[in-house]
Amino acid sequence: MIKQVVAAALAVVAGCAAPTPAPDARPAESARPSSVGAAPTAAAPTTAAATPGAGAAEVASAPHPEDAGAPEPPLQDGGGDVAAEKAKADASPGPGAEPSGAASARADNKILPALESKELTAQARALFDAVVKNEPALAEPFWFPKEPFIPLKDVKDPGKYWNNLHAAYVNDVKSMHRKRKSWEGAQFVGFVVGSRPKWVPPGDEVNKIGYYRSFHGKLKYEIDGKPASLDVHTIISWQGRWYITHLGDFKKR
Repeated sequence: MIKQVVAAALAVVAGCAAPTPAPDARPAESARPSSVGAAPTAAAPTTAAATPGAGAAEVASAPHPEDAGAPEPPLQDGGGDVAAEKAKADASPGPGAEPSGAASARADNKILPALESKELTAQARALFDAVVKNEPALAEPFWFPKEPFIPLKDVKDPGKYWNNLHAAYVNDVKSMHRKRKSWEGAQFVGFVVGSRPKWVPPGDEVNKIGYYRSFHGKLKYEIDGKPASLDVHTIISWQGRWYITHLGDFKKR
């Protein structure tokens, strides 16, 4: 009996001392060749890209090798290219520079307007209607506008000077209306440019821009079957058109 107990105890001790094979020690079934000459089937590698998770996010955010060392976009100043802004500033006229409109007019104003044209006739007709009806506002198409007068005149306050001349123009229209007791039956005939147009260069007559000038044009009309005319003291050219600057004799003012 004692021998049997001792033998059983030795068997238990021997079993505990024997090593247990690890699970990985056995070859995978998929790695065993199914037949002679057949290539083994390898298990798919496990990577961060194949398995979604933190590893995949890190791979996606990593910079591409071709982007390494690429220059950054140029800095913008207030939403615009610094170089473009500098070029724009360089192109802007500085203090005391001639207005852009005056620079172009200096070249274009050398065009001599036609001595006869539909436009000139329309301007003269408007003046005649203003005189007959005693409504100076009708004569505005023949008067030199204020906008080009400002850059043309080389005086302290060209705007004020224009206002004075325009007021004289209004008074001259009214004065011409008073030349006749009645304008009934008066018919417009046409306008004839006076003296041969002369080129007035910049610097003459306190002007910054040259122009052509003619004295004593004739506003022709008929009344009671008889020809008559009104004297238009001064007209000048501007951009291919004629305008009045003095309707009456301004030296007597």
